[in-house]
Amino acid sequence: MSQIQAKSFETSKKFFDDANFPRGFQRSGDFTRQQADILENMGDALKSLHEGTREAATDEEVRFVDFCQQKLEPINAVERAWAAYCKALARKQIYFTASSSASEADYENTETDD
Repeated sequence: MSQIQAKSFETSKKFFDDANFPRGFQRSGDFTRQQADILENMGDALKSLHEGTREAATDEEVRFVDFCQQKLEPINAVERAWAAYCKALARKQIYFTASSSASEADYENTETDD
C-alpha cells in the first residue's frame, strides 16, 4: 500500500458523528482501529469531498471523489475507511427506519384491539 501524500485530505478539524456514533468511532464496533483513526483525523475533509463542498487538490483526492461517485473500487486505507463509514451509516438508517415503523404499527394494533 502506498503512503498518502502529506497534503491529501488535510484538515485541522477532528471529525465526529455524534448523531450516528455517540460513543465515537473507536467504540462503535463498526470500524478497525486504523479506520477509526482515519475517520477522526481526515473525516472532515473526506465528508467535504464526498458532498462536493471541497475541491479536490491532489491526485489522491481526485481519485477519492471518483470512488465516492462509484466510478472506482476502494484500493487504499482511506477509501476503505470511508466505505466502511458509509456502509455503517446505511445500516443504522435502515435499522432506525424499520424499528420506528414496527413500533408505530405495534402501538396502533394494540390500541384497536381493546
